[in-house]
Amino acid sequence: MYNINSNIRLSISKDGQRGYIEVLSDNNNEVQDFNIDEVINEVKKYIQYGLMEDVLLKVLKNRIVNEKILIAEGKKPVNGKDGKIKFYFDFEKPLMPKINPDGTVNYKELDSINVVKAGDILAELIPPENGEDGIKVTGDPIPHKKGKTPIFPRGKNTEISEDGRFLISSSNGIVEYRNGRIIVSELLVLENIDNSTGNINFNGNVIIKKDILNGFTLKTTGSVEIKGAIEGGFVQCDGDLLVRRGIKGYNRKTVDIGGDLSTKFIENSIINAGGNVTAEAIMHSDVSSKSNILVIGKKGLIVGGVCRAKYEIRAKVVGSSMATSTVLEVGIDPELKSKKDELEKKINELKNNLEKVEKSIKILEILKSSNKLDQNKMQIYNNLITTRDNINIEIVNLERELNELQIIKDNLTKGQIKVSDTVYPGVKIIIGNSQLIVKDEMKRCTFYEENGRIKIGPY
Repeated sequence: MYNINSNIRLSISKDGQRGYIEVLSDNNNEVQDFNIDEVINEVKKYIQYGLMEDVLLKVLKNRIVNEKILIAEGKKPVNGKDGKIKFYFDFEKPLMPKINPDGTVNYKELDSINVVKAGDILAELIPPENGEDGIKVTGDPIPHKKGKTPIFPRGKNTEISEDGRFLISSSNGIVEYRNGRIIVSELLVLENIDNSTGNINFNGNVIIKKDILNGFTLKTTGSVEIKGAIEGGFVQCDGDLLVRRGIKGYNRKTVDIGGDLSTKFIENSIINAGGNVTAEAIMHSDVSSKSNILVIGKKGLIVGGVCRAKYEIRAKVVGSSMATSTVLEVGIDPELKSKKDELEKKINELKNNLEKVEKSIKILEILKSSNKLDQNKMQIYNNLITTRDNINIEIVNLERELNELQIIKDNLTKGQIKVSDTVYPGVKIIIGNSQLIVKDEMKRCTFYEENGRIKIGPY
């Protein structure tokens, strides 16, 4: 606060952005005389920026007293904008084929694998935008915050251009965004996987121009595109899998992948996918997805077997007029369910073993009470006691783990099953811990769980 004279005070806000004048009256509500020009000149010694001289003049001329009036405003700083990374590839596009207006599915336009050559630009650094300093009413500057310069999420087989503006591929391959980094994975291209190649184990991405034939295996750390079909072969990969023609598994485990699966059809196959499963038909197969199962196109058919998804299953037709046994299950993590089933099996085995041990202990205890235990049998008895204790401890630990899994299972988001046309009798619906067997043919419906029961709503 500054005393301009005995009855005029100038104050400035703590942030220096506002200045106020206050003319004070005496006890008789009178104002001592002052020279307006002298007051203005004195105020200007302190207010170097943003002075509203007309407002100050009005206050002084009209002798507005005992009121704190704003006469100056500073300039707020304009902070700089952070820079950003512009990607030259869409890393978020799902492995989803195009559905034509007539309901057919076009796999030819499914362009989900980003193939690059050495020297291709992968990303561009958009620099931060400059800001502007603010000014206090005293004329002192208020520094602005500068925008941050981002760092390229550089991964394997990439390099930064000399001017620092671009991230460039240093080799041929497939560009991916994995674990927070842009990487270019090596690319292996083969005609078939058959007798001419044998089984393939590769660190990178793979394109098969035709088919994977019966009995042959492909394992890779990347993504896979098969332009033909899987005919009884097996594919394991960490990324996505695109099979343009279809999958025949001959009732064996056929696919185990970390990402999305897209294919024309799945028949007599065992499938595990970490992402979405998309197909036009799933027939007599065991399909598990840690996301969604989407059965699309004119057929949109699920018939026979079991389909499990964490969130949602969508289809056009489920089951058949022959009441083919078909199970749809949502609201469960397939991996969690598998682990839970494994624990329950192990606990049952241990309890059976415990029962046998207990019977043997009882027989030996009868002999012991009659003093008929020799040294060898006494050793057996002691070993059985130790075994019984160890089995009990293991059962307790496994049951604790099972309870923890059950709590996680109970807290999972309840999924939905949506059928756009027909659900036939004989279809079993499982949502979380609730079950329903369809007894009558239904049309255009949604199955969901509410208060422990499966409800049926419109599609």
